[in-house]
Order: sequence, then C-alpha cells, then structure tokens
Amino acid sequence: MLAGLADAEGLGAKLAAQGLICTALDEAGESAAWLAEHRADAIVLPLRLPLLRRLHVDFPSLPIIVLGTWEDSDDAIEAVQAGAYDFLPEPVDADELAELLGEAIPGGEESAPPLPATETIDNGLVGRSRAMGKLYRDIAKLAATPVTVLIRGETGSGKELVARALWQHGHRAHVPLVVVNCAAIPENLLESELFGYERGAFTGATTARKGKFEQANGSTLFLDEIGDMSLPLQAKMLRVLQEKRVERVGGKGEVPVDVRLIAATHQPLEKMVEEGRFREDLYYRLQTATLQVPPLRDRMGDVELLTNFFLQRFQRELDISGTTLSREALSLLVRQPWPGNVRQLQNVLRRAVLKRRGLLIGKEDIRQLLDAESRPMGATSRSLGELALEALEEAEAQGEGNALRAIVAHAEEAVIREALKRSGGNQSKASRWLGITRLTLREKLKALAR
Repeated sequence: MLAGLADAEGLGAKLAAQGLICTALDEAGESAAWLAEHRADAIVLPLRLPLLRRLHVDFPSLPIIVLGTWEDSDDAIEAVQAGAYDFLPEPVDADELAELLGEAIPGGEESAPPLPATETIDNGLVGRSRAMGKLYRDIAKLAATPVTVLIRGETGSGKELVARALWQHGHRAHVPLVVVNCAAIPENLLESELFGYERGAFTGATTARKGKFEQANGSTLFLDEIGDMSLPLQAKMLRVLQEKRVERVGGKGEVPVDVRLIAATHQPLEKMVEEGRFREDLYYRLQTATLQVPPLRDRMGDVELLTNFFLQRFQRELDISGTTLSREALSLLVRQPWPGNVRQLQNVLRRAVLKRRGLLIGKEDIRQLLDAESRPMGATSRSLGELALEALEEAEAQGEGNALRAIVAHAEEAVIREALKRSGGNQSKASRWLGITRLTLREKLKALAR
C-alpha cells in the first residue's frame, strides 16, 4: 500500500498501472491517523518539513519520498536530513517515481541523521535540475558524518560551494570553516601554512604560529586543489590523517587535532597516481566518500535560474538597480557550452551589470562579452586594440586611470589561464612555457585568486 499526500488522481492512476496502490490523504492530521491504522509501504508527500519530521519520527521504517521544485538547495538537503528517503523535482515523472519506490520498498535504506538544531545558512548552491538534485541528496547523506570527502568536478563548477554546504549542514557548523587553496600558495610556504611553525624555524619566524589544521581543530578544513600538493607534502598529509596529530615546522612535539577534512580537485587523480605524481595511499584515503559536481553543460536547465540569481546578487553588491535581461540575451546564454562552467557565467553577468548599469542587457551585449571571454587577450591586434580603447575611454571619462597597467594585467592573466588550460593544470609545465619559475607562477595565481 502506498499512502501519499500528493495528488493521486493522475499520478496514482499511472502508478496503479504498474501495480502500486495509491491512497490520497489531503490533511496532515489525517495522514498520521490513517498510517496508524493501515499498512503502508511508502509515503509520498510535498515538501513540508515539520510534517516530514513528524512522520519520520512516528513511522521510522517507512521510506518517505518528497516532491518539490528545489529552487532552494537547502530545502532539498534538509528534506533528506529530516528523514526523506529521496526526493523528486516537480513535475513528477510517474515512471521515475515507480522506479524509486521499487528501490525504496524492498529493504528500505537508513535515513541520514536529522539536521542539528542550528540556523541554516544559504550555501549559494543554485539549481533544480536532476543532476543537482542528486548532488543535494548526496550532500545530505554525508554532511553529518565525520568521514573525509573528496569533491571532484571541473574548474568553475562550484566545488567550494559544495564543501560549504557539507559544513553548514554538519554537526560542526557552529565552528568556522577553514579554507586553503593549495594551488594559490607557493610550494615552499604550503607546509608551514598547513602545519604551522615554531619561533626560529626559518628566517622571519619571529613568533610561533598555528597552522590551518590547528585553526580547524573541532571544525572542518577544506583543502581546494589538493592535486597540486607536492609528493613530500602528500606524505605528511597522509600521516596527519592517520595519526590525527600535526608537527609544526621546526617543532619537536606533536599536537593532537580533531579535524573533519574535505578536499577538492579538478585533476584526474587516477592518472596522476599512475604517473607517480600523486600518492596511491593518500588517494585511497581521500576516496572514502566522493561527490561529483556536474558541469554546467549537464544542467543547462539551471542556466535561467542561475542568471536570475546572479543578476540580483550583483545589483545588490554593486548598488545598481533596474538592470534587466532581454529574452534574446537569455536565449543566447542558454545556448552556450560554458567550458568555464558556473564561474564563467557568473563573470559574464557581473560584467554585463557593470556595463549596462540599470539598463536592459541585450543580446549584442552578451555576445560581445562572450567573444571577449573566448578570445585570448592580445591574440590579435584588433582584440588588443579593443581592450586599449575601452581602458582609455574609461580613463578619459574619469580624468585619470591606469590604462597601461590594466591592459598588461589583463593580457598576463589570459596567457596564464591559457597555459594552465593547455597543460591540464600542470603548473611545472605551464611555468616552463611561460618562461617563469613555478614559485612565480604560484604567486601570480595567488594574486589572481584575491
């Protein structure tokens, strides 16, 4: 028997054709009373968190499937943490619901622990596609567990937002999240940044300093781009994960730490292990639990939602109001392949808001910004001339400026990004092509990340 709060007239008829009996219950109180007297194999209901929590407490063995629009990722995550077996976005596909019920009813599945009694924070994840729905579900199941999580996904897909969602919905959300970008810190400084140092450990170490592991004691440490970590440092990282102790640079004793580790990378770690560039034992240690962030091209139905979200955010942040987007401009955005994922879309929309400043953003505005994104800066005299003209016009309007510095910085950033893209993220190879040291490249990447 399937008891549901969802409309069973249309959906129930389709489920009945597949051998499932649906009983429609309209009132919240009626559902609990009915379930107390009748046998049901599963519950289907629209998103109502108080009712969901109540039903899960009263009938913990019944799988509950929740239906919703999932415009707010926090709702989807909270639904699973409140006891939902799974959720489906509306409009509901009857075949998909039947398949999900078939998985849930035979043996069921242990629900994720309920959300701690702390105020939830908007984690910034936006999307209601099926790909994002799966991600929300996986986040919910892992958030309250202490296991190490490896987040994988392309550059710009939102790996840090996923890490923050894991932290915000976990038991350690009351303590600040500590974030380290391994690619943005020079290799010779990363060890002391992570593990800290004692006074006199090296020139300039006039006082002792706690590392990120100690700062994250009792909380969560997020290591972004862990694939860029050197082999010697990987060995020390593995020891910390195993022993739960850190030794400061120049120190003689060890400091115990209680840290939940979340790591992320866009690099193919399996290939790096084969090539000897990443330790196999650390790789398996990180693989305890894995989350895959979908690229934007696999969730194109979210582009319009993301566009509206970023337009509102940037107008608020930049104190600009009244900026709108034409239907033709939105259509152009939806048709793009977005190799730079959500970050590229975000950059284009930020520049569009700055360019139009309260006016309508048209198709041609978006096309020009997309052309500028896809073209290596300085690749042709025309593109360089366009950049120079734009910088000089802005300086002329303001009466002063730094047109030359702006053009040089823009060109340098474009060349660095293209070198990293062609090298597959290999900083050693990219630095050789650029004619600079790897240390210099890391310093420039750190500056770009600010």
